[in-house]
Order: sequence, then C-alpha cells, then structure tokens
Amino acid sequence: MEDNKTMTGATEAGTSGAEVGAVGLDIGTSRIVMAGGPNGHRAKSQLNAFVGVPYSKMTESILQQNKMVYHRDGKELFVFGNDSERFASFFNAVPRRPMQHGVLNPQEPMGQQIIQAIIETVVPKSRSNELLCFSVPGKGEGADTNLVYHEAVLKNFLSTLGYESKAINEGLAVVFAELQNENFTGIGISCGGGMCNVCVAFLSVPMLTFSIPLGGDYIDSSVASVVDEPLTRVRLIKEESLDLSRQPKDKISSALHIYYEEVINTLVDKLREEFENSRHLPKLDRAIPVILSGGTAKPRGFLQKFEAAIKSGGFPIQISDVRLASDPLTATARGCFIAAMSEVR
Repeated sequence: MEDNKTMTGATEAGTSGAEVGAVGLDIGTSRIVMAGGPNGHRAKSQLNAFVGVPYSKMTESILQQNKMVYHRDGKELFVFGNDSERFASFFNAVPRRPMQHGVLNPQEPMGQQIIQAIIETVVPKSRSNELLCFSVPGKGEGADTNLVYHEAVLKNFLSTLGYESKAINEGLAVVFAELQNENFTGIGISCGGGMCNVCVAFLSVPMLTFSIPLGGDYIDSSVASVVDEPLTRVRLIKEESLDLSRQPKDKISSALHIYYEEVINTLVDKLREEFENSRHLPKLDRAIPVILSGGTAKPRGFLQKFEAAIKSGGFPIQISDVRLASDPLTATARGCFIAAMSEVR
C-alpha cells in the first residue's frame, strides 16, 4: 500500500501478541473473517466495504474521536470495515465494495488499497513465515477471467505481512470445517454476499467445484429496486427479521421471499446439472451430507427451503441430510485454518 495513513481506532490488530501457528482467512465479497488460535475458533471479522468523504481536519478529528477505522488518500477519507455501515447510515449512503462476485471489483479504483487495509486490521503480522490459507471462489460466471489476477494480488498483499499463503476453494473450506466426522466427504456450500460457492469432496479431495454469481447482494439490490426502498433498509430487514418459514406480511418481505427462492432454485438446478454432466465423480455407495454456510444462508427457513428444492424433481445422488454449519459466518475461515494446520503439521 502507499504511504498514506491508515488509522485503526483504539487497537492495532496484529500487535496483540496472540499465538498464531497458522491462519485461515475468508476473503468474501461482503465480509473478511480471520480464524486462528486454538482449533481456529478465535475469529475476527470486518465488513468488506467502505464509504468515502472529502478530507478535512474536522472530519478526520471526528473519526479519531469516535475511534473509527479509516484510510486517507489525498483529498479523501475512506471509512472502512465495520465502521463503514455506521458511517453510511449517518449520510444515508450505500457503502462501496472492494470486491464483486467473489473477486476484486475492477470498477472500484480504491478497491485494492481498501481491501489491504481491511486485511491488515484482522490479520496479525507473521512471526516467522507462517502459512495462511485464504478462500477463493470456484469458477463460474463472473469469476473465471479475474480469478488468476485476484489470487495473485491477494498473495502479494499477504506476503507483505510475512506469510506464505495458499488459496483454498471456498466450498472445500466449508467441507474441512464441518465434515470431519464424515471423513471430509460431502457437499460444502457457501452462500455469501457476492455469490454461492459449491464443492463436492470425496475424502477431502475436491471432485467438483463451481460458483453462481447470485448471493445476498443480488437479493438486496433486486428487492430495493422492485419495492423502491433504500438498499440499506432492505439489508437491515433481511438480516434482522426475515423468516422464510412464514408467509410474508409486507411488500419487502414478500420480495425477499421471491428472490431468495430464485437463488435457492438456481443453485440447486446448477448442482443437479453439474452432477448429471460430470464424468469424474467416484461412484458413491452411501448417501452424503450437504452443509450450508455463509450469511445468505442464515435466515430462518433457508435450510428447509433448500432441502425441499433438493428433494423436488429427483436428484442424481443420495443426500443423507442437509444442515447448517455450526457457525455459518466463520465456517469458511475455520476451514481455511484447518487446511493451513494440516500443511504445517
């Protein structure tokens, strides 16, 4: 990053002296999550978003007084991470995103500087060339052409913190985090902000991976458009009160139901299609589980709707059960941590 000043409020993540033998990092479109510590259950996270305002000494002073994290670039101040949401609500603004559809956003000129600043707030500097495994999306519409560049840029960022880094498919990370008792055999699905990632793994080996460019952002923007409401209000309702297991009571929840069903049906149809067209999958002699993770999978009723979609119209393989990750928001980061620990050992 350039020599511009980056403030991180009251504490500097990375100088806490925490024990870090290996690190897992979920670099998602909507959130960046670090897993480390004993068994990877120590997590830190920041929203992968920012809001820009013109620079003034007064504004900078207010940001410092409120201990908000920000990055200064010439005549602009960029409030990023978790503070961006609070800051955006003051001005009724929509936070900008360094990433789009799971990869770096080519339309966002400040994207790379901001995502590096966010990573630096959650990832401590390496003590001695430690290994960090980070998530990357599977190939799919919107991710194919930019994936090589995205991965290389992130590896370069992480090397400045002293890490040797390795990319892990996001769906595979979910398998690592949740399917130890099943010998890492099953289907890991991460339903994030920018996309949904899928991995079918057999004994920890990824046999089939793909992504679809639909996720929480698509739902939010679609609903905001059709009901003519601010995107931030739609997102707040989705995250705090949406219940997909009950009939919608107003136009916003009704639209949320419609677009959630579209995402679920598109995801299941694509999974069915990939199974039917794949020639490389081993013959399975038993049913396998499906694990759902990510913020988009959190609303009550999502699990049941996904399960119903899997069961309708037949499915190419036997599914033993569909379940939600123990912690949907940290599953990918924990899986990346497990991958890093297995390499270190």
